[in-house]
Amino acid sequence: MNSTDQETEHFMLKLWSNDTMMKKIKTLNWDELSSSHKEDYVCIEENYDLYINDKFIEKMTASPKDLKELGAGYVISEGYLEPEDIKDVHINNDRIIVITDESDSDKSNNKSNNNNNDKSYNDIKLKIPLKTIFKIMEYMSNITGIWKITGGTHWACLFDLKGNEIITIEDIGRHNAADKVIGYGVLNNINLDDKILVSSGRQPYAMVKKAVNAKIPAIISKSPSTDKGVELAKNNNITLIGFARKNRFTVYNGFERIVEE
Repeated sequence: MNSTDQETEHFMLKLWSNDTMMKKIKTLNWDELSSSHKEDYVCIEENYDLYINDKFIEKMTASPKDLKELGAGYVISEGYLEPEDIKDVHINNDRIIVITDESDSDKSNNKSNNNNNDKSYNDIKLKIPLKTIFKIMEYMSNITGIWKITGGTHWACLFDLKGNEIITIEDIGRHNAADKVIGYGVLNNINLDDKILVSSGRQPYAMVKKAVNAKIPAIISKSPSTDKGVELAKNNNITLIGFARKNRFTVYNGFERIVEE
């Protein structure tokens, strides 16, 4: 490691050493010739109970940060509520409580999987400039944070159609990271139907469904999708891009939206 790399590492460790998402532990490290006692950083995971008002919804394991965003994003991305239903999110120790009107809380009994070929909400005329994709990919390649130190997190982001980053959030789970950026959008009254969800993780059915329920028209990931993920994207007009790395990417669906400008 050269001096520049060491300075960068020391700066990052100082920046993140007080972060609630990781802690330092003692380790025994082995290589081919010897062993040594060192200290290393690992991610912190916590367990939470998610409620809509007083109704229990789900047990969750997540990084202990951006919990309001997690609660709001989860109930949207899993089809329990619409953004306008959410009045507030409260954190009470290990409880994440999404507050709605009493009439809205009945909707939590009608969870939607949105695999109904309803393409009406998702504007097929929406266009994604090719330069936007490359701008996002450049950002992806330079993300630093908890994962850079621990290797133990996923990240997700929201971008606009010009390739401007709106928010980036990390979590130990790729699903949680997506929920948190969706929740950020919802809690900040950001219109999601012209945004791009960017992810470090694979895009199977369960991940693509989050974009469908949040009415996000496009996904870019550095990882691949699956047959069911691609099928769901096709059924709901989701532009789905995987293997977005350096100067290449794979379009699984929605290539007609990508334009050169």
